Amino acid sequence: MTVALAAPPVSTSRFQLRCAGRADEAELRALLRRSLIPGDISVTFERVPDFLDVCLIQGDTQVGIGCDAETGRIVGMGTRSIAAAFVNGMRHDIGYLADLRLEPRHRNGTLVARGYRLLRQMHADRRVDMYTTVIFASNQLALGTIASGRAGLPRYDDMGIVHCPGINVRGRKPPIAAGCEFRHGSVAMLDEIVDCLNRHNARRQFAPVHSVADFGPGGRWKDFAPSDFHVAVRNKRVVGVAGVWDQRRFKQTRIVSYAPHLGAAVPFVNALRRLTGGPRYARSGEYLRYAFLSFVAVDDDDESVCRALVRAAYNDQVGRDRVYLLMAVHERDPQLRLLRDYSITPFQARLFCVSFEDGAAAVAALDSRVPHVEAALL
Repeated sequence: MTVALAAPPVSTSRFQLRCAGRADEAELRALLRRSLIPGDISVTFERVPDFLDVCLIQGDTQVGIGCDAETGRIVGMGTRSIAAAFVNGMRHDIGYLADLRLEPRHRNGTLVARGYRLLRQMHADRRVDMYTTVIFASNQLALGTIASGRAGLPRYDDMGIVHCPGINVRGRKPPIAAGCEFRHGSVAMLDEIVDCLNRHNARRQFAPVHSVADFGPGGRWKDFAPSDFHVAVRNKRVVGVAGVWDQRRFKQTRIVSYAPHLGAAVPFVNALRRLTGGPRYARSGEYLRYAFLSFVAVDDDDESVCRALVRAAYNDQVGRDRVYLLMAVHERDPQLRLLRDYSITPFQARLFCVSFEDGAAAVAALDSRVPHVEAALL
């Protein structure tokens, strides 16, 4: 749920920093819509119809905002979320920092540093000792400022590259045999599915701790049904799962512009796709048609089972109105190898572990488990 900040607002001569409330929701959505994420494909990440409701999937969330003191207009924002995750194989509450947006004319001022003062106030509740955050590789401004070790900001420890490709959904591919039976999930299978997820996630750093309630009505994973799972069963035991999560009813990605070398090709590619029956690529101003490949978990990282599950999920999407299946996988994760089976549109980010002074020991104690990032939470 979204919670209020107990600490008083931070006031400056020009800006007031505070925790957002329900009355700010429409303006938060407007800020997201006008906040461009640059790159060869420039996009905006939007949250319609309700930004605050979407925060539920990230955990218990506070939204910090910076307002122009004269007009009251929101010019910057960021979120701090708390949820249970596996750290060194044990359940541990950690934080997640996301949705940092700042209007361009304020990016060279002191508003970022003041925003981190507000984050420090939030952190005073001592509910967590570390945070994770993901910064896209194209966002050089963020990589060169907040993740640069600048004085007064929390420490950012680089945890490596996260590959965030779009698997291009084209024609069906041959099924992959793995000595398993494959079926769609069901409510009756949820206990076993959750057990499989948690067995796998305990071998990863920062992976979510799941519960059956997360997948039920009103649960954390909004609009994800048990039947959205593809399940591998061997000897009557669930040994692997992979989910397909369509979040477009509450999270959207809008294409603002293509780099010239890509934009020129889009009409020709779309003409070809009309002939082959494939879904067309979005034009500038349109929304991407995609779903997330989520909750991929396989006992003992069995590569054949993982490849077979992803193949089943991929084939199930062919013929639907989706151009991509989006996923996230760390550069050290063995799941990265399965991408060789597909045509992909590459995208990269960097994962950071963020801490204040009281979290230094916890970060130093992290073991060598492969970090986990869930694409659907980015």
